[in-house]
Amino acid sequence: MSSISILRSVLFFFTIVSFTLVSNVQAKPEQGKKFKDWTVVCEKLPKTQTEVCNIFQNVTNDKDTVVMLIAIGYPPGKTEAQALITLPLGVLLQPGIEFTGGTAESFRIPFGVCVKNGCVAVAQLNEKTISGMKAGTKGSIKFAAAQKKIIEIPVSLSGFTAAFNSLKK
Repeated sequence: MSSISILRSVLFFFTIVSFTLVSNVQAKPEQGKKFKDWTVVCEKLPKTQTEVCNIFQNVTNDKDTVVMLIAIGYPPGKTEAQALITLPLGVLLQPGIEFTGGTAESFRIPFGVCVKNGCVAVAQLNEKTISGMKAGTKGSIKFAAAQKKIIEIPVSLSGFTAAFNSLKK
C-alpha cells in the first residue's frame, strides 16, 4: 500500500471523527515541501472545501513497506498541536503506544480506532513536548504486538523544527 493512500485514509479518518488537522497559518504551507524527513501535505476536505495541512513522516521496514505513519498539525480552533500515529493491524490495543519525542518526557497514547489501513492513536502535543522534539534528533514509538512482543520504531526528528514551524503563524 502506498504512503499516499495511507495518508489519504488518515486524513479521511480525521474528517470523520472531527480531528481534522487544520493549520493555523497566515502564510499557506507549501504542498509537498520536504523538510529533510518531514513532508507537508495539504488536501481540501470534501464537505467544507477547507484546506487541511499537516506534516508527516512514514517509517518503512527493510522491504520498503510502511510500518508507521505520523502526522502532526493543528485541530480547528486549537492552539495545541496534535499527533496522529498509524500502526499496522495486529497491535495489542490495550497498552497503547509509548511516544518519545527527542528530549521530551515519554508518555502513553491510547489507540482510538482501527481502520483497514491500521490502528490509530491521537495525542495532544503540548509546548513542552514540541520543544523536546525540536531539541532532539530522534524519537520513538513503542507498542506491543502479538505475544506481547514490544516493538520500537524510530522517528527521525531531522527537519522537524522547520516543518513544524511552516504550520505555525
